[in-house]
Amino acid sequence: MRTFSSQDLQQQSGEIQRAAVSGPVIIMNHGKPRSIVMSVDEYRRIKQKAGEEVAPELERPRPVVRRVPMRDPLGYATSDLKSLALSMADAALSGRNKEAVRAEIAAVERRLGMK
Repeated sequence: MRTFSSQDLQQQSGEIQRAAVSGPVIIMNHGKPRSIVMSVDEYRRIKQKAGEEVAPELERPRPVVRRVPMRDPLGYATSDLKSLALSMADAALSGRNKEAVRAEIAAVERRLGMK
């Protein structure tokens, strides 16, 4: 387990966070252990093993599952993502949907108040 001083915590917070991904990190203050920094995954594992509730904001996000294929504004079939990506790449390289893409970008910019 790695150890850092409280001064290190102020000056090297990024390094401490990276170290905490590999395992808990002890923060020392005046030669005594004061705190432990750990990854969210490790904290979640400990809480679950203890049978304690994990705060909802610490739960892993669940993947979004679409039951109905989304409608693409440019008319691409969205049910097969590999075919969709290949079709979009081909169209982008050939410039086939250039005007439709420009129109879609303009619509998004208007919705976001950019134009």
